Amino acid sequence: MERGKPTIGIIGLGPVGSILAAHLAKSGEDVVVEDIVKELLFTAKEPGLHISGIRELTARIDKTAGSMSELSKFNPDIIFVAAKACFLNSILSELERVYKPEMKLVSFENGLDNEQLIAETLGIDTAYRVVINYAGNKIGLGKAKMNWFQPPNYVGAFHRGKYITDETTKHIAKMMTASGLTTEETPEIKKHVWEKTILNSALCSICAVTGQTMKDAMAFAYTHDLAVKTLEEGLEVAKADGYDFGNDALNRFTSYLEKGGAHKPSMLIDVENKRPTEVDFMSGAIARYGKKYGISTPVNSTFTGLLKTMENRYLGR
Repeated sequence: MERGKPTIGIIGLGPVGSILAAHLAKSGEDVVVEDIVKELLFTAKEPGLHISGIRELTARIDKTAGSMSELSKFNPDIIFVAAKACFLNSILSELERVYKPEMKLVSFENGLDNEQLIAETLGIDTAYRVVINYAGNKIGLGKAKMNWFQPPNYVGAFHRGKYITDETTKHIAKMMTASGLTTEETPEIKKHVWEKTILNSALCSICAVTGQTMKDAMAFAYTHDLAVKTLEEGLEVAKADGYDFGNDALNRFTSYLEKGGAHKPSMLIDVENKRPTEVDFMSGAIARYGKKYGISTPVNSTFTGLLKTMENRYLGR
Protein backbone atom coordinates (compact mmCIF):
# COMPACT_ATOMS: atom_id res chain seq x y z
CA MET A 1 0.00 0.00 0.00
CA GLU A 2 2.92 2.35 0.68
CA ARG A 3 4.31 2.05 -2.83
CA GLY A 4 1.59 4.18 -4.38
CA LYS A 5 -1.78 3.41 -5.88
CA PRO A 6 -2.53 -0.30 -5.39
CA THR A 7 -3.51 -2.69 -8.15
CA ILE A 8 -7.07 -3.89 -7.62
CA GLY A 9 -8.00 -7.41 -8.72
CA ILE A 10 -11.66 -8.31 -9.22
CA ILE A 11 -12.64 -11.97 -9.54
CA GLY A 12 -15.93 -12.48 -11.36
CA LEU A 13 -17.63 -10.19 -13.87
CA GLY A 14 -21.22 -10.91 -13.00
CA PRO A 15 -23.44 -7.87 -12.38
CA VAL A 16 -21.96 -7.11 -8.94
CA GLY A 17 -18.33 -7.48 -10.08
CA SER A 18 -18.92 -5.58 -13.31
CA ILE A 19 -20.50 -2.64 -11.48
CA LEU A 20 -17.56 -2.53 -9.06
CA ALA A 21 -14.94 -2.87 -11.81
CA ALA A 22 -16.50 -0.20 -14.01
CA HIS A 23 -16.81 2.30 -11.17
CA LEU A 24 -13.24 1.79 -9.94
CA ALA A 25 -11.73 1.87 -13.43
CA LYS A 26 -13.73 4.99 -14.35
CA SER A 27 -12.41 6.77 -11.26
CA GLY A 28 -8.81 6.04 -12.24
CA GLU A 29 -7.96 2.98 -10.17
CA ASP A 30 -5.53 0.39 -11.53
CA VAL A 31 -7.95 -2.51 -12.12
CA VAL A 32 -7.40 -6.04 -13.39
CA VAL A 33 -10.41 -8.32 -13.89
CA GLU A 34 -10.55 -12.12 -13.87
CA ASP A 35 -13.26 -14.28 -15.40
CA ILE A 36 -13.39 -17.62 -17.20
CA VAL A 37 -15.49 -16.25 -20.08
CA LYS A 38 -12.98 -15.09 -22.70
CA GLU A 39 -15.54 -13.13 -24.73
CA LEU A 40 -16.37 -11.14 -21.62
CA LEU A 41 -12.71 -10.24 -21.11
CA PHE A 42 -12.43 -9.10 -24.72
CA THR A 43 -15.51 -6.93 -24.21
CA ALA A 44 -14.05 -5.46 -21.00
CA LYS A 45 -11.14 -4.17 -23.08
CA GLU A 46 -13.17 -2.95 -26.05
CA PRO A 47 -15.73 -1.36 -26.02
CA GLY A 48 -15.61 -1.72 -22.21
CA LEU A 49 -17.97 -2.62 -19.40
CA HIS A 50 -21.23 -0.71 -19.68
CA ILE A 51 -23.42 0.07 -16.67
CA SER A 52 -26.98 1.36 -17.10
CA GLY A 53 -29.99 1.87 -14.84
CA ILE A 54 -29.58 4.26 -11.94
CA ARG A 55 -25.99 4.83 -13.14
CA GLU A 56 -24.78 5.28 -16.71
CA LEU A 57 -21.09 4.73 -17.42
CA THR A 58 -18.68 2.78 -19.60
CA ALA A 59 -15.15 1.85 -18.58
CA ARG A 60 -12.50 0.06 -20.61
CA ILE A 61 -10.25 -2.28 -18.66
CA ASP A 62 -6.98 -3.22 -20.35
CA LYS A 63 -5.76 -5.67 -17.72
CA THR A 64 -7.63 -8.96 -17.91
CA ALA A 65 -6.97 -12.52 -16.74
CA GLY A 66 -8.61 -15.83 -17.60
CA SER A 67 -7.33 -17.68 -14.53
CA MET A 68 -5.96 -17.10 -11.03
CA SER A 69 -2.41 -17.72 -12.23
CA GLU A 70 -2.83 -15.02 -14.88
CA LEU A 71 -4.31 -12.68 -12.29
CA SER A 72 -1.35 -13.22 -9.96
CA LYS A 73 1.08 -12.04 -12.67
CA PHE A 74 -0.36 -8.52 -12.29
CA ASN A 75 0.63 -8.60 -8.58
CA PRO A 76 -2.71 -7.29 -7.27
CA ASP A 77 -2.55 -5.68 -3.84
CA ILE A 78 -6.27 -6.02 -3.06
CA ILE A 79 -8.40 -8.79 -4.56
CA PHE A 80 -12.20 -8.57 -4.45
CA VAL A 81 -13.87 -11.97 -4.75
CA ALA A 82 -17.09 -10.92 -6.51
CA ALA A 83 -18.23 -14.32 -7.79
CA LYS A 84 -21.21 -16.02 -6.16
CA ALA A 85 -20.55 -17.50 -2.72
CA CYS A 86 -21.31 -21.03 -3.98
CA PHE A 87 -18.08 -20.85 -6.01
CA LEU A 88 -15.90 -19.55 -3.15
CA ASN A 89 -14.37 -22.93 -2.26
CA SER A 90 -13.26 -23.62 -5.82
CA ILE A 91 -11.89 -20.09 -6.18
CA LEU A 92 -9.90 -20.46 -2.96
CA SER A 93 -8.46 -23.81 -4.10
CA GLU A 94 -7.02 -21.99 -7.12
CA LEU A 95 -5.91 -18.94 -5.13
CA GLU A 96 -4.02 -21.15 -2.69
CA ARG A 97 -1.52 -21.99 -5.45
CA VAL A 98 -0.73 -18.35 -6.28
CA TYR A 99 -1.43 -16.49 -3.04
CA LYS A 100 1.26 -14.09 -1.81
CA PRO A 101 1.40 -12.67 1.75
CA GLU A 102 1.08 -9.08 0.51
CA MET A 103 -2.31 -9.77 -1.12
CA LYS A 104 -5.40 -8.52 0.71
CA LEU A 105 -8.43 -10.77 0.07
CA VAL A 106 -11.91 -9.25 0.21
CA SER A 107 -15.18 -11.20 0.18
CA PHE A 108 -17.56 -9.17 -2.00
CA GLU A 109 -20.40 -11.69 -1.87
CA ASN A 110 -23.60 -12.61 -0.08
CA GLY A 111 -23.73 -14.99 2.87
CA LEU A 112 -22.41 -15.69 6.34
CA ASP A 113 -18.77 -16.37 7.26
CA ASN A 114 -17.20 -16.00 3.79
CA GLU A 115 -14.36 -13.96 5.27
CA GLN A 116 -13.73 -16.64 7.89
CA LEU A 117 -13.61 -19.29 5.18
CA ILE A 118 -11.03 -17.22 3.27
CA ALA A 119 -8.84 -16.79 6.35
CA GLU A 120 -9.04 -20.45 7.36
CA THR A 121 -8.49 -21.86 3.86
CA LEU A 122 -5.49 -19.67 3.09
CA GLY A 123 -4.15 -19.77 6.64
CA ILE A 124 -3.92 -15.99 6.91
CA ASP A 125 -4.40 -13.62 9.85
CA THR A 126 -6.71 -11.16 8.11
CA ALA A 127 -9.45 -11.35 5.51
CA TYR A 128 -11.80 -8.54 4.53
CA ARG A 129 -15.53 -8.32 4.03
CA VAL A 130 -17.78 -5.89 2.19
CA VAL A 131 -21.55 -5.85 2.64
CA ILE A 132 -22.91 -4.64 -0.70
CA ASN A 133 -26.02 -2.51 -0.73
CA TYR A 134 -26.48 -2.32 -4.48
CA ALA A 135 -27.88 -4.82 -6.96
CA GLY A 136 -28.04 -5.36 -10.68
CA ASN A 137 -28.61 -7.88 -13.41
CA LYS A 138 -26.89 -8.88 -16.63
CA ILE A 139 -28.52 -7.49 -19.78
CA GLY A 140 -25.86 -8.47 -22.32
CA LEU A 141 -22.20 -9.34 -22.76
CA GLY A 142 -20.27 -6.82 -20.66
CA LYS A 143 -23.50 -4.98 -19.85
CA ALA A 144 -25.12 -4.75 -16.42
CA LYS A 145 -28.13 -2.80 -15.25
CA MET A 146 -27.79 -1.27 -11.79
CA ASN A 147 -31.28 -1.59 -10.33
CA TRP A 148 -30.81 0.08 -6.98
CA PHE A 149 -28.25 1.37 -4.50
CA GLN A 150 -29.05 2.11 -0.88
CA PRO A 151 -25.80 3.59 0.45
CA PRO A 152 -23.61 3.01 2.21
CA ASN A 153 -21.84 -0.27 1.58
CA TYR A 154 -19.83 -1.45 4.59
CA VAL A 155 -16.31 -2.85 4.91
CA GLY A 156 -14.55 -4.48 7.84
CA ALA A 157 -11.69 -6.84 8.61
CA PHE A 158 -11.70 -10.30 10.21
CA HIS A 159 -8.39 -10.44 12.09
CA ARG A 160 -7.41 -13.46 14.17
CA GLY A 161 -11.01 -14.23 15.10
CA LYS A 162 -12.09 -10.65 15.77
CA TYR A 163 -13.67 -7.94 13.65
CA ILE A 164 -11.73 -4.70 13.35
CA THR A 165 -10.88 -1.86 10.98
CA ASP A 166 -7.38 -1.12 9.70
CA GLU A 167 -5.52 0.82 7.01
CA THR A 168 -6.86 -1.47 4.29
CA THR A 169 -10.51 -1.02 5.31
CA LYS A 170 -9.89 2.74 5.38
CA HIS A 171 -8.42 2.62 1.86
CA ILE A 172 -11.22 0.43 0.48
CA ALA A 173 -13.89 2.74 1.92
CA LYS A 174 -12.18 5.84 0.54
CA MET A 175 -11.56 4.27 -2.88
CA MET A 176 -15.09 2.92 -3.32
CA THR A 177 -16.66 6.15 -2.12
CA ALA A 178 -14.57 8.19 -4.53
CA SER A 179 -15.80 5.95 -7.36
CA GLY A 180 -19.44 6.69 -6.53
CA LEU A 181 -20.10 3.55 -4.47
CA THR A 182 -20.35 5.21 -1.04
CA THR A 183 -18.79 2.87 1.54
CA GLU A 184 -18.09 3.10 5.28
CA GLU A 185 -15.61 1.09 7.34
CA THR A 186 -16.89 -0.52 10.53
CA PRO A 187 -15.71 -3.02 13.16
CA GLU A 188 -19.38 -4.15 13.31
CA ILE A 189 -19.29 -5.66 9.84
CA LYS A 190 -20.64 -9.02 11.10
CA LYS A 191 -23.86 -7.33 12.25
CA HIS A 192 -24.35 -5.91 8.75
CA VAL A 193 -23.63 -9.38 7.31
CA TRP A 194 -26.29 -10.88 9.58
CA GLU A 195 -28.84 -8.23 8.60
CA LYS A 196 -28.37 -8.74 4.88
CA THR A 197 -28.31 -12.53 5.21
CA ILE A 198 -31.58 -12.57 7.16
CA LEU A 199 -33.26 -10.30 4.61
CA ASN A 200 -31.87 -12.24 1.63
CA SER A 201 -32.85 -15.60 3.09
CA ALA A 202 -36.43 -14.49 3.62
CA LEU A 203 -37.20 -13.88 -0.04
CA CYS A 204 -34.42 -15.48 -2.11
CA SER A 205 -35.29 -19.02 -1.02
CA ILE A 206 -39.07 -18.49 -1.24
CA CYS A 207 -38.91 -16.90 -4.69
CA ALA A 208 -36.45 -19.50 -5.96
CA VAL A 209 -38.80 -22.34 -5.01
CA THR A 210 -42.10 -20.69 -5.98
CA GLY A 211 -41.04 -18.71 -9.05
CA GLN A 212 -42.51 -15.48 -7.66
CA THR A 213 -41.06 -12.00 -7.89
CA MET A 214 -40.24 -10.32 -4.58
CA LYS A 215 -43.34 -8.14 -4.86
CA ASP A 216 -45.61 -11.09 -5.61
CA ALA A 217 -44.21 -13.14 -2.71
CA MET A 218 -44.93 -10.36 -0.22
CA ALA A 219 -48.39 -9.65 -1.69
CA PHE A 220 -49.57 -13.28 -1.41
CA ALA A 221 -50.69 -14.17 2.12
CA TYR A 222 -49.11 -17.63 2.30
CA THR A 223 -45.64 -16.65 1.11
CA HIS A 224 -45.81 -13.41 3.12
CA ASP A 225 -46.37 -15.54 6.22
CA LEU A 226 -43.42 -17.79 5.30
CA ALA A 227 -41.19 -14.74 4.81
CA VAL A 228 -42.11 -13.42 8.26
CA LYS A 229 -41.39 -16.80 9.85
CA THR A 230 -38.03 -16.91 8.05
CA LEU A 231 -37.21 -13.48 9.48
CA GLU A 232 -38.22 -14.59 12.98
CA GLU A 233 -35.85 -17.55 12.82
CA GLY A 234 -32.96 -15.47 11.48
CA LEU A 235 -33.39 -12.76 14.11
CA GLU A 236 -33.52 -15.30 16.92
CA VAL A 237 -30.37 -17.07 15.72
CA ALA A 238 -28.52 -13.77 15.17
CA LYS A 239 -29.39 -12.73 18.73
CA ALA A 240 -27.93 -15.98 20.04
CA ASP A 241 -24.77 -15.16 18.08
CA GLY A 242 -24.53 -11.78 19.83
CA TYR A 243 -26.34 -9.54 17.33
CA ASP A 244 -29.60 -8.14 18.68
CA PHE A 245 -31.52 -5.95 16.22
CA GLY A 246 -34.01 -4.66 18.80
CA ASN A 247 -37.64 -5.23 19.74
CA ASP A 248 -38.99 -3.67 16.55
CA ALA A 249 -36.68 -5.63 14.23
CA LEU A 250 -39.34 -7.96 12.86
CA ASN A 251 -41.57 -5.04 11.87
CA ARG A 252 -38.66 -3.14 10.32
CA PHE A 253 -37.37 -6.12 8.38
CA THR A 254 -40.86 -7.07 7.19
CA SER A 255 -41.52 -3.50 6.07
CA TYR A 256 -38.26 -3.54 4.12
CA LEU A 257 -39.27 -6.70 2.27
CA GLU A 258 -42.72 -5.31 1.52
CA LYS A 259 -41.04 -2.52 -0.43
CA GLY A 260 -39.28 -5.02 -2.71
CA GLY A 261 -39.80 -4.48 -6.41
CA ALA A 262 -41.43 -6.68 -9.02
CA HIS A 263 -38.13 -8.31 -9.96
CA LYS A 264 -36.62 -11.73 -9.54
CA PRO A 265 -33.91 -12.26 -6.91
CA SER A 266 -30.68 -13.75 -8.24
CA MET A 267 -31.37 -17.13 -6.65
CA LEU A 268 -34.54 -17.54 -8.72
CA ILE A 269 -32.59 -16.61 -11.84
CA ASP A 270 -29.99 -19.25 -10.92
CA VAL A 271 -32.69 -21.90 -10.57
CA GLU A 272 -34.29 -20.90 -13.87
CA ASN A 273 -30.89 -21.21 -15.58
CA LYS A 274 -30.10 -24.47 -13.76
CA ARG A 275 -27.06 -23.08 -11.95
CA PRO A 276 -25.78 -23.68 -8.39
CA THR A 277 -27.38 -21.38 -5.82
CA GLU A 278 -26.06 -19.58 -2.74
CA VAL A 279 -28.58 -21.23 -0.41
CA ASP A 280 -25.81 -22.79 1.74
CA PHE A 281 -24.61 -19.28 2.60
CA MET A 282 -28.12 -17.91 3.29
CA SER A 283 -30.95 -20.07 4.64
CA GLY A 284 -28.51 -22.95 5.01
CA ALA A 285 -26.17 -20.81 7.12
CA ILE A 286 -29.02 -19.69 9.38
CA ALA A 287 -30.02 -23.33 9.84
CA ARG A 288 -26.42 -24.26 10.72
CA TYR A 289 -26.16 -21.47 13.27
CA GLY A 290 -29.53 -22.54 14.67
CA LYS A 291 -28.21 -26.05 15.19
CA LYS A 292 -25.09 -24.61 16.86
CA TYR A 293 -27.20 -22.71 19.40
CA GLY A 294 -29.97 -25.28 19.78
CA ILE A 295 -32.58 -23.12 18.04
CA SER A 296 -35.16 -24.68 15.74
CA THR A 297 -35.21 -23.22 12.21
CA PRO A 298 -37.86 -25.28 10.38
CA VAL A 299 -38.60 -22.77 7.61
CA ASN A 300 -34.98 -22.01 6.71
CA SER A 301 -34.11 -25.71 6.99
CA THR A 302 -37.02 -26.75 4.78
CA PHE A 303 -36.24 -24.24 2.03
CA THR A 304 -32.57 -25.25 2.16
CA GLY A 305 -33.56 -28.89 1.71
CA LEU A 306 -35.92 -28.08 -1.15
CA LEU A 307 -33.35 -26.01 -3.01
CA LYS A 308 -30.58 -28.56 -2.50
CA THR A 309 -32.93 -31.22 -3.92
CA MET A 310 -33.78 -29.03 -6.92
CA GLU A 311 -30.07 -28.41 -7.55
CA ASN A 312 -29.33 -32.10 -7.24
CA ARG A 313 -31.94 -32.85 -9.92
CA TYR A 314 -31.00 -30.30 -12.54
CA LEU A 315 -27.23 -30.47 -11.96
CA GLY A 316 -27.30 -34.26 -12.12
CA ARG A 317 -25.33 -34.71 -8.93
